[in-house]
Amino acid sequence: MSLLSRRRPRRYSASAGLPFDDDELESRLIWIWTSARSGSTWLLRLLSHPLRLVDGSQSPGDMLGFRVPAHFSGPVDVIPVDTTFLANHLAPLAQSVTYDATYTPVTFGMFPGMAERPNYFFSTKYADVWRPELRRLALVRFHALIERTAVEHEVADPQVILKEVAGAHAADLVMSLFPRSRLISLVRDGRDVVDSQVDANRSNTWLPTAGGFASDEARVEFVRERSRAWVGDILTIERAFDAHPAELCYTIRYEDLLADTPAALRALVQWLRLERGTAWLERAVETKSFANVPDAGKGPKKFYRAATPGFWRESLTPAEQEVAHEVMGEKLSELGYAT
Repeated sequence: MSLLSRRRPRRYSASAGLPFDDDELESRLIWIWTSARSGSTWLLRLLSHPLRLVDGSQSPGDMLGFRVPAHFSGPVDVIPVDTTFLANHLAPLAQSVTYDATYTPVTFGMFPGMAERPNYFFSTKYADVWRPELRRLALVRFHALIERTAVEHEVADPQVILKEVAGAHAADLVMSLFPRSRLISLVRDGRDVVDSQVDANRSNTWLPTAGGFASDEARVEFVRERSRAWVGDILTIERAFDAHPAELCYTIRYEDLLADTPAALRALVQWLRLERGTAWLERAVETKSFANVPDAGKGPKKFYRAATPGFWRESLTPAEQEVAHEVMGEKLSELGYAT
């Protein structure tokens, strides 16, 4: 039989043969988009309480990335995913810098003419073929996570909460593939974000790739590059937000979540239509608070560093603060942060 039955490319369905309702599964996806060090891990832990996030890389039998406490008796209705890195593989960065001077992501596909070349796998000329298939691949992967959760635990139409912090430069691309999913934009003062990133990149920190700074000048340039990345991430997430159905979008500020965690968390779970009572809310806030992190696990150079808005004033040098305001000032003011 000939590979081609007719001259015109035929249309086909990328959802044919799936053992689940793809639209219904897509509507269960909840994406949290933000920049690294914006409090996304805390937010994910709050929303998925009492589940516990775990690093399954050292556990061959772990298929979930989270654990259910022994005392928990109810069905699992939320499945947390601590960063898929899907965006990083769909739009890999071509350089160490994330954005150029115009806040365009510096990805492999941005090189002149690349996206329009028919030979390029993700060419826009073949987007009608690869976009549906990428969606199908992702949905099959997420459905498998739900199935494997059901093998170990009772589940009840679970929502899948996907924390994304390393690939915000492609948030608009990813969200365009899943128009029925929900989008949560987590915003934090960029100066505190960059300050925390500086601390994480000093020598001997929790970050495995951290190598420290060769000089004060190198640290200032790091602040400049990360400040530009923060602005770029905000702009990209805003594009995704504006293009998505308004009723499926939610913005939450880290500072508001910190100032009144019960109120901010209650409003968010209600928007997500999660059935959560007062006891759950109080317990989630208490157990996931910064105060309950063991002293040995928090502080300078630790993952849990300081839940203190404005800490950048003490940690960034005057030269670094000047650079940060030069790059981020306009967007900070637009978002309502005092500059």
